[in-house]
Amino acid sequence: MPHSKNTSHKRDTPQKILVFGGSGIIGRAIAREFGQQGWGVGVHYHRNRTSAEETVATITQSDGNARLYQADVEDPLQIEKLFQSFLQDYGSLNLLVWAAGVAPSTLLTKTTSEEWGQTLQTNLTGAFHVLREAGPIFEQQRDGAVIVIGSLSGEQGMTGQAAYAASKAGLMGLMRTTAQEWGSWNIRVNAIFPGWHSSPLSASGMDAALTQHSHILNRTPSLNQVAASVFQLALAQDISGQVWNLDSRIW
Repeated sequence: MPHSKNTSHKRDTPQKILVFGGSGIIGRAIAREFGQQGWGVGVHYHRNRTSAEETVATITQSDGNARLYQADVEDPLQIEKLFQSFLQDYGSLNLLVWAAGVAPSTLLTKTTSEEWGQTLQTNLTGAFHVLREAGPIFEQQRDGAVIVIGSLSGEQGMTGQAAYAASKAGLMGLMRTTAQEWGSWNIRVNAIFPGWHSSPLSASGMDAALTQHSHILNRTPSLNQVAASVFQLALAQDISGQVWNLDSRIW
């Protein structure tokens, strides 16, 4: 009787991932991880083309396959065209990662209507546009996964993050609803809380995050660990509608 083959996470036909927010610090780490694992990688950006190009270059220099896709997530027509371009290039979509977003740091009474609207429009409505466009693709394929980058702020709130926390709380409701609606298509939809990472969006709050919250391990997770965790979650065939907290805070 012949031995069964040792199956690994790499298939004969490369898997494909589309990372929204691939120019951001977390999106870039995720894109690089999947590129190193042999996946075809679509790197979305809005304005920061230079950072997105660096992400693609890092992947391609290691003999990976990555391409750039530009779109404003607030514009449904641009999102539609982006998906059309991605499918023309790669043919299918195995994993969609939502890592796009803005993170203003303003007290509630100091938050303007414009700041509030912009934050929800980008972080929540943008995700809605992307998921709505991806839905028919996944319905036809009957296989695939979505991973949403959330935040513990959306669960417990945080001083100075009224708009951001509200948008992330809404994102969790959207994730769980999508998981229920797409479960019959064999589409897994989950979220991660990546913890704090120094970036233009979060640098001003890093010290506060470390001192005001209970990190049991007295540290935040590394970007490499976050990206590796996303990769493992993407491979999990029987998990959906769940939130995976990647740091050591308890709530």
